[in-house]
Amino acid sequence: MENTNLTPEQVIEKLDGMFTEKMTNVPTNDDVKALKEELEALKGLEAKNQDIEKSIAKFEGRIEAMSEKAVEPIAKKLSLGKAISKTYSDNIDKIKDAVEKGTKINLEVKTTTADYTGDYALTDFDSEVDRTVRNRYGILQNCNTGATDSKFVTYVQQTADTTGSWTDEGKPKTQGEPTWSEISEEVKKIATYVKVSKEMLEDLSFVRGEINNDLMEGVRTGIENALLNGSGASQINGLLDASMGLPTFGAGVFANAIQDANISDLLRCVKAQIEAVNFTPTHVVLNPQDIATIQLTKGSDSTYTYPMYLPTQSGDGEMIIAGMRVISSTYMTAGNYLVGDLSKVNVKFRNNINMSVGLDADDFTKNMITILAEARLVSYVKNNQKNAFVYGEIATDIALILAP
Repeated sequence: MENTNLTPEQVIEKLDGMFTEKMTNVPTNDDVKALKEELEALKGLEAKNQDIEKSIAKFEGRIEAMSEKAVEPIAKKLSLGKAISKTYSDNIDKIKDAVEKGTKINLEVKTTTADYTGDYALTDFDSEVDRTVRNRYGILQNCNTGATDSKFVTYVQQTADTTGSWTDEGKPKTQGEPTWSEISEEVKKIATYVKVSKEMLEDLSFVRGEINNDLMEGVRTGIENALLNGSGASQINGLLDASMGLPTFGAGVFANAIQDANISDLLRCVKAQIEAVNFTPTHVVLNPQDIATIQLTKGSDSTYTYPMYLPTQSGDGEMIIAGMRVISSTYMTAGNYLVGDLSKVNVKFRNNINMSVGLDADDFTKNMITILAEARLVSYVKNNQKNAFVYGEIATDIALILAP
């Protein structure tokens, strides 16, 4: 706005209009700058009375308030054709001079009105990386976790106990002979690493965070898998590995006794087996396919049928059957199941999952960086606690309780 030929009153009127216009949307820093320049022009006018001075003070206050709300202007994207045209017109004098001298001139074509460098000029950039889909968690978070500062964790197992017996007056008492033994479990290591160029870390700011996240997830999912399927050799002890020695299902009083037996019936019978040896199972681990089978069970009239202990959901969305929370895990093979008290699974970390960065082999000469994630831990179920679990095959064990 040119103020040379305007009266102070006209300048005030136009300034007021500019404020009203700018405040209809979120003001930008450029808007604030333009208003400040106009206000300075008003302040520079010689013919100022008391009313004008009050108006100036009012405008200064409004500018200060506007400054607190102002944002950086969003860069306006240009089509490639318009961007080339704009670049040509902006540099017309340089182009003419180069033509006259018979030399070349390099022009940087920008497709946004703001300064920009990078490879995303002709497209919208979605900053959320499309990460690989990882398996679900659920085992570790329900285990009895802790820490250790040793290579081995040792506990004392009672191998024989004492039972009291009734004794007549004057008769000898029964002598008890409890015995104990030490059991040791070794800490194992899980690790993974990547190599990445220093240039990539410098040029793409999101890469470091994504690498860290990917490495941490790799270790975390490796632990989750091993808690079920670990071999117990170079890995931690897995609950489903034969070396763990968990009990299998024995039908007992339920043998050939359940009419139209299904998965839900089996899980309730398994719970009864565990409770019979004085443990209370808390969780069922199933493959998602088998969970779907439970929920899709129908009667002969095509309506959904459930046992009297209706499968429901807990407050956090977990399915519950017979009071046991169901963990959906793709680390559990479809057709198999695990029922037990997961608090009896002891997981002790020698080192929690941690990250380290360094140079490996010829990294220095290749301008590479090695980023490593690792953890050291041990997993075990104490021998006298193993009856708190039952592991088996669904079809095989349903056949044990199915009435002929």
